[in-house]
Amino acid sequence: MTVGSASLPPGLPRIPRDTQISEHVLNTLAGEHPLTVLRGPRGYGKTSAIVTWLRSEGHRHPTIYVTLSTASNELAGFWAELRSGLERADLLGAAAPDSDAHPEVTGLLAERREPLVLIIDDFHEAGLKHGAATIDDEMVDLVRQNDQLFLVVGSRTLRALETTGALSVEAAMIGPADLRMTGPQVHDLATRLGLTITMDEAQQIAVDLGGWPSAIRAGLMRAVSGVDGDGDGGTLVDGSLVDGYIATMVRDLRFENVRSFLLRTAIPEQFDIEMARAIAPEGNTVRILRNVRAAGLLSERHTVEGQMYSYAPAIRNALIRVMRESRPELFREVHLALMNLSAANRDPGETLTHAVHAAQWTTAMDVIERQWARLLTHQPLTLIAAARMFPDDLVASNARLRVAVDYVEGALDPHAPDASIWAVPDYTAINSIIEEDRSGTGDPERDESLVLLQWGISSLLGGNLDTSVYAFSRARERGLISPSDTGALQMGTVGLALVHALNGEPDLALRWLEDSTLQDRIQHAHPEDARDIALVAASIARALAMVDAAHPGADEAVATMIEPRHRDELWALTVFIRAHHAVLEGTPDRIFRQTNHLRAALRHIARGSLVEAVLSSTLVELLLVAQMPGVAREVADRYDGNPVAWAAVAKVHLTDRTFGEAISYATKSLDSGGSRRAAVECHVILASAHHALGNLTEARRAFATAVRLAQATGQRRPFFLMQRYVFETLAGDDARIHQLWPGAEGAPVQQPAPLADEMQTLTMREAQVLRALEVHAGPVGIAHDLGLSVNTVKTHLRTIYKKFGVSNRNEALAAAERGIHQA
Repeated sequence: MTVGSASLPPGLPRIPRDTQISEHVLNTLAGEHPLTVLRGPRGYGKTSAIVTWLRSEGHRHPTIYVTLSTASNELAGFWAELRSGLERADLLGAAAPDSDAHPEVTGLLAERREPLVLIIDDFHEAGLKHGAATIDDEMVDLVRQNDQLFLVVGSRTLRALETTGALSVEAAMIGPADLRMTGPQVHDLATRLGLTITMDEAQQIAVDLGGWPSAIRAGLMRAVSGVDGDGDGGTLVDGSLVDGYIATMVRDLRFENVRSFLLRTAIPEQFDIEMARAIAPEGNTVRILRNVRAAGLLSERHTVEGQMYSYAPAIRNALIRVMRESRPELFREVHLALMNLSAANRDPGETLTHAVHAAQWTTAMDVIERQWARLLTHQPLTLIAAARMFPDDLVASNARLRVAVDYVEGALDPHAPDASIWAVPDYTAINSIIEEDRSGTGDPERDESLVLLQWGISSLLGGNLDTSVYAFSRARERGLISPSDTGALQMGTVGLALVHALNGEPDLALRWLEDSTLQDRIQHAHPEDARDIALVAASIARALAMVDAAHPGADEAVATMIEPRHRDELWALTVFIRAHHAVLEGTPDRIFRQTNHLRAALRHIARGSLVEAVLSSTLVELLLVAQMPGVAREVADRYDGNPVAWAAVAKVHLTDRTFGEAISYATKSLDSGGSRRAAVECHVILASAHHALGNLTEARRAFATAVRLAQATGQRRPFFLMQRYVFETLAGDDARIHQLWPGAEGAPVQQPAPLADEMQTLTMREAQVLRALEVHAGPVGIAHDLGLSVNTVKTHLRTIYKKFGVSNRNEALAAAERGIHQA
């Protein structure tokens, strides 16, 4: 053939009929750039793109196509293969024996005065062993010197031709990102192959395979043929197919350090340059990383911790399988290096994961022993997966491993976050007391009960109350099954009472405390029994439940709480309960004293813990009751980032009469799924705020929800957040609802006398109008609040003024204040 026409050059390889090449790539190839570089790993469609372009109308100039082989790894071999291509195109005659191809090729290409497109495929072979830099420099010089020469190269690696060449001549770069298949392209190809898949499935295939064209096409073809999958949108990423591609690619790599880098760095889900240096120390890590990324095998992501690199999921999985099958010792070696890195970074979950993969059982067990609470509350799935990898004999001999394998998964809520948002405090003091109480048993079953109890405490103080109930219930069950294990039975029962009390379920808490298994131990309790953790927890649960229920015995229950000796989270709960009670029943002096106690307690508690959030929220309530809203606002703002604080912020806004913000924060708290106490409080706040805004329908709806929750749980305390007249207005004539106002248990709520005995003639509606007069300056606001007409409110006001012997609002309020004190 001659090159006098634009016919297809000889030697073009076959490509798949359904090749999917983007318009951008074809337009770039047709752009007649002096230098065009296509770079991507094997199977990325470089050759397919070239052939598709040559077959298109955009191909206008005579073209030479040369595919290099390993013979081009040497300098002389490259020029010889290039000369053979020119000879096949009749541009050079047959080579003389022992002739030097180099000057003949460069002379022809430098002196040609007609357009010529020279395509060199597999350019990564050029000078691989010797002369790569020389070849790149000379090819760039030829393009720069001859404006009739258009050079197109396809390469798997980043070459100087691409980097320095772009500085010398106009160059177009087609990289892996341009060659990758997108979701729409995958969907289009599947449709043309007769395969029905959704766009979401197509996008997932593109992501899993990193857009790798050959692997995607082969997977779709496999699905169409029914060899793998059912051809109707099932699993289309054929693992064995990808493994074959990866295994071939790894085998084809000429340098062991590059092969080792690929296999080693596939182990972590993502890595940075420092991790790469630690797990793949062979060779120049930075240069290898750059080349592998340039080849399109790695994706790069900018994070706050710097540049992070990762493989597409299917490619990573294939690399790991290749490593485990061909070099299992490397697999453990990498995990050992990652274990040491994770330990240095103080990440117990990662350390544990890599330790079990490296079969470092002693280290793994040490992590579980030291970080048991954190793993349970923050990384339970990691703990379960690691525990299941331990040898059976180790699991059988260790209570924590047995609990992780047999119980933890059953407590996980599939709809809840995997990890607690709260910091994990050091529960050493609490756990040591439990261990001391149950030491010396030597009974594996009782050891398991101990671990379940510790799990219950960790979950309780970590804010996962559902998991805590599960753990304490399992411990209690073991105590019921084993009559000798009364400690587990009693501690499990007390734990359940404490969880329900903290969750705002006083009826359930008190019911558990009345359990027959506890009565003998509780009845003989003394304040000095501070080391009996069951008695301490029982006294705390009882006091909190009675305060929430506004029980007549709350004063005594709070006063007789057994205070732990250690300044730990359990002790902090006693401080919280005293302050919680003072908000409802405290004198100004008592409130001031509890405020100081709360501030002091916060210094002993771990930052970011649930207990810290509870103490700070209670401090906000105390400050509001003490009429220090500015200070309360400062405290609330300091802790605004957690769900517990949102309810406190809502209370501040309710006091400030910024009702829209109060509604917003109360709703935000409810959406976060906090305790049932917080739920009742937030619905009370919503009812109050909506009522103040005149949204009576919303106010009644929120109030009804608060009432329903309160009646279901036994709570009464949250209603103190409402003004009394608002409560009575929304309660209407329902005596059962009136029972919920915080007061003597079982007694109907009495209307407080606005004046002394001679003024007890106000009707209920007149009393409501009088209380509304404290908030509103005139009848319009009162009418809006109570849902009455303005004329009706004016009539009630005239009657009140007459009964009090006054003539205006200020005199009526002053008389009412005097009457209350007299009463």
